Amino acid sequence: MPTEKSLLDILWVLVCSGLVLIMQGGFLVLESGLTRAKNSINVAIKNVADFGVATLLFYSFGFGLMFGTSWHSVFGTSLFFPNFQPGDAWAPTFFIFQLVFCGTSATIVSGAVAERLKFSSYMLATALISGFIYPIVGHWSWGAGILEEKNGWLSSIGFHDFAGSTLVHSVGGWVSLALLMVVGPRIGRFPKDSAPMQVTGSNLPMAMLGGILLWFGWMGFNGGSTLSFDEKVPGIILNTVVSSGFSMMVAMMLAWGIKGFPEPTAPLNGSLIGLVAVTAAADCLTPFQSAIVGSIAGLLIYPSELLLEKLKIDDAVGAVPVHLVGGIWGTLAVGFFGDLSAMETEIGRFSLIIVQFLGILSVGIFSFGVSFLVFWALNRIFPLRVDGDEERMGLNISEHNATTELIDLFLAMDYQRKTGDLAKDVPVEPFTEVGQIAERYNLVLGKVRTTLAENEQARTEIAEAYERVRHEQDRAEKLLLNVLPPSIAAELKQNAGLIAESYPDVSILFADIVGFTRLSSKMKPESVVRILNQIFSHFDILAEKYRLEKIKTIGDAYMAVGGLPVPEKDHPLLVAHMAWDMKEILSRFKLKKSRTGLRMRIGINTGPVVAGVIGTKKFIYDIWGDAVNLASRMESHGVPGEIQVTESTAEAIRSDFELVERGNIEVKGKGFVKAFLVRRRIRNPEESLSHLNFSLGTN
Repeated sequence: MPTEKSLLDILWVLVCSGLVLIMQGGFLVLESGLTRAKNSINVAIKNVADFGVATLLFYSFGFGLMFGTSWHSVFGTSLFFPNFQPGDAWAPTFFIFQLVFCGTSATIVSGAVAERLKFSSYMLATALISGFIYPIVGHWSWGAGILEEKNGWLSSIGFHDFAGSTLVHSVGGWVSLALLMVVGPRIGRFPKDSAPMQVTGSNLPMAMLGGILLWFGWMGFNGGSTLSFDEKVPGIILNTVVSSGFSMMVAMMLAWGIKGFPEPTAPLNGSLIGLVAVTAAADCLTPFQSAIVGSIAGLLIYPSELLLEKLKIDDAVGAVPVHLVGGIWGTLAVGFFGDLSAMETEIGRFSLIIVQFLGILSVGIFSFGVSFLVFWALNRIFPLRVDGDEERMGLNISEHNATTELIDLFLAMDYQRKTGDLAKDVPVEPFTEVGQIAERYNLVLGKVRTTLAENEQARTEIAEAYERVRHEQDRAEKLLLNVLPPSIAAELKQNAGLIAESYPDVSILFADIVGFTRLSSKMKPESVVRILNQIFSHFDILAEKYRLEKIKTIGDAYMAVGGLPVPEKDHPLLVAHMAWDMKEILSRFKLKKSRTGLRMRIGINTGPVVAGVIGTKKFIYDIWGDAVNLASRMESHGVPGEIQVTESTAEAIRSDFELVERGNIEVKGKGFVKAFLVRRRIRNPEESLSHLNFSLGTN
């Protein structure tokens, strides 16, 4: 692996590390939602704590075992407690990326053994996988690391696991299976002489959110495994998404056909097994092949769950079918479908299949064998699971003493429901939201039999409050549309994440009032604001007239763009006509006291930009790119009272304007750029743009 990395590569890997770390949150939300409420806090704490354990052990010696100087291609013997050199940005970046991978492998176990395992036992399992098992199997295939020394033995024979279907996910699956076999199923899961009991999760929508977070994080998981930002990245991410989408639909339709209804967790685990499966070969598949890999993975999830039930292995969230079965299939799929030239392998396809199978077998024997022996031995000395009473009570209380006011309130309310005794108020925990609910409930108990009139008044107040909320929503909607384009505002309301899009061809206008700073220094502040408001209000009307997007004003400068967010092929003409009207409007504007006229410098350029929303408070819709900078230079290097355009804009507006070539202008960072001045408008916009389906109106 090359040690010389560009800053863009380093930034990309760091961003992807953050995306993979988000997967910890995805696992937390998914597993909490698929388990019962009495255990949800325990599950959440485990998903937080295991990354801490992984960090401690991976930094101490796991990273060295995985990437240090190789001992007979089995494990590393250096880089323990690594101290990276100052100025070497790539080494710590590589460490962080590998650390979040280690954390992902470790946290897989959490959901599988949920609702029965002691917290201390889980910490031991996390330590075993993150400090020993994962680093060693990782060395076998990924051991070259930052030292660029001899690879591990699996890598030497041609084993290919791009981002860890086997090395990350199957390892987590094997360790989960071993621990499940040692600790056994949850109480009541497999009753004697009856069908297995299904345990319903406490919050399935929350679990679905976890699945989406994992899907999002997987883009960094696979996309960052290139360890550089190159032309392969978009294809790898595309393969990841395609495989998951096909897998989800196949799994959902299969379960639907068998059970007669769309089972809630089928699309969830179906999408995840597709992600796991494509991870080994995301760099060497076509999108069509990725769809095949994902579809086959989707067919495997339901039979795998049935097999575990038949064997009475109680996997609380389906981690073994998703990560173990999906990892095995995805690793074999490399041999069946992988592009040999993309993998730069020297062995044939049949040999590659054998090597892939050998890799699966060796990693499975080591991961399962070591973990099963360790867990079995520990369980003989120190029972790994909680006792029956603690399990029935729930691990939130038994392991963390984490009862909640909400549970206490529900118990008191349930007592009143069963006994009918409403004389005693429910307990109130002050200074909490649940306490406030309890106080209101007690008020209801005192008045429930007294007067229907008060209930009617309460309904009236609710209706009035709703009307006020609706009024505020309408007001907020108008304010939002005044700040952002309608399409961007609609997207922002639906998606609170990053909003950004590339536009290959737009026209950017920059305008600046010549000498206004000097003139404004002699005016009162309110006069300056009033003048600019009058001028820019006219410009805003023009922007709406010509279907341009006003980007911003800075001081006495005005910026607008044509062709986004709704593409418009005639954007150069629209921008040029607006610029001409701006110049005419300003030529008629006189300062009252001095009767001084105002002039503008206007610059226009046509080219590609990136547009998006920046910030969460006082956010703006803005554009970036070299085309923006060049448009700004056209204004700043322009002639007072003139419109100066680049050659790309000039060619697009010759039908409507007479142009004069000004010559080459030296522009910082661009060298010499040919510029043109707009001398005369030879066609009216109503004539040249009559084909547009809107009225241009008049000034």
